[in-house]
Amino acid sequence: MTKKIGLYKDRKQWRVRWFGRYDPGTGKTKRYSKLFERKVDAEKFQERVKADFGQGVERDPSNETLKSYAERWLNSKIQIEGLRPATVLLYKMTFERLYGFFGPDRPLRNIDRNEAKDFLAGVKPAGKRKKPLSDWSKHRVLRHCKTLFSEVVKDGIISVNPFTDIKVRCGLPSEWYYLKPEQFHKLLDVTPTLREKVLYCLAYTGGLRESEALSLYWTSIDFDKGRVCIANRPPTKNYPPFYVKDTDARVIPLPKFTLDLLTQLQLESPEGVPFVLVDKQGCQRISDKWKKHREQGLEWFNRGLANNVIRDFHRRVKQAGIETAGKNLTVHTLRKCCIQNWANSLPMNVVKELAGHSDIETTNRFYSTVDEEHLKAAAKIGDELLTTDLKLTFSAVSEENQKV
Repeated sequence: MTKKIGLYKDRKQWRVRWFGRYDPGTGKTKRYSKLFERKVDAEKFQERVKADFGQGVERDPSNETLKSYAERWLNSKIQIEGLRPATVLLYKMTFERLYGFFGPDRPLRNIDRNEAKDFLAGVKPAGKRKKPLSDWSKHRVLRHCKTLFSEVVKDGIISVNPFTDIKVRCGLPSEWYYLKPEQFHKLLDVTPTLREKVLYCLAYTGGLRESEALSLYWTSIDFDKGRVCIANRPPTKNYPPFYVKDTDARVIPLPKFTLDLLTQLQLESPEGVPFVLVDKQGCQRISDKWKKHREQGLEWFNRGLANNVIRDFHRRVKQAGIETAGKNLTVHTLRKCCIQNWANSLPMNVVKELAGHSDIETTNRFYSTVDEEHLKAAAKIGDELLTTDLKLTFSAVSEENQKV
């Protein structure tokens, strides 16, 4: 097969011609060409084709469309990586936006950087929602597009990802309230049920997400080693599956305080209930809901295992007399407090694993911030150093004066 990419004059036009793969069916090598009115345009195309082939793009032009590739790629990703339904839904929402802008039958090789920028500039909320899309949602759409088209590059369909160097503004994360240990004890003091106390402790001392804590089975807790394992759990006839968010399974050490509460709760737990934080009535409700999902062929999401969790938490915060100065304080904030405590003492790569983040950039972004306590500690270090140096200086001067 010749690698030549030729430029020829064809009457009043200019033709760029190149060879593709050998076709064993015809016994010939496929040939491709494209006509241009101007020589300068033909030369530019010729150079681009040379650059594409040099970067691994297939010599036979692909007519793969946006929708056919996106659906096939997502199905493969689901099978290989076991994406949770919530993640699949978000990808599908991004793909629908892409189809709406480019058209589902648009060839992938015809999508360029300028169109990619126009797409992101005009991205809107899905469905009938009127509220503008947040910066974080736009960032997620961009991340999905970069991931999809990087695979298109790897498959040799295009040479450059049109979304590679495009950025969208990411606003500052909302301020959340750091709950100090003494305030957390006040919160527990006004919390009436043991189950609620265990939920708050799993978040505040183990960094569990709300859905992870509510989905937790007793079999996931190793009381001898003082650890809890967060991992995917397959569905059964009576109970739904559990999907880990973002990353693989992780093992988290729990302090004695939380383990003691868990031990007490286990002694009170009814027979036949696998969930740590769900009572017998709630367990039956989950079983009925799962049965309905299976009958209707609906996807199961981690959320929805318990009702009124947020409402009850806000009530406990108010009863404890905790003033947040307008900052966000929820059950999820307790998880953030735990991760911040880890970040104050442990290497970030360890914090990433304990927190269950898929990317260490997430850990660094949210838990490397400098707060008021850090500023006070820095000032204290400076004061101590200067005080020590001054004492040594004055002591040395006094000794010299005594000699004189």
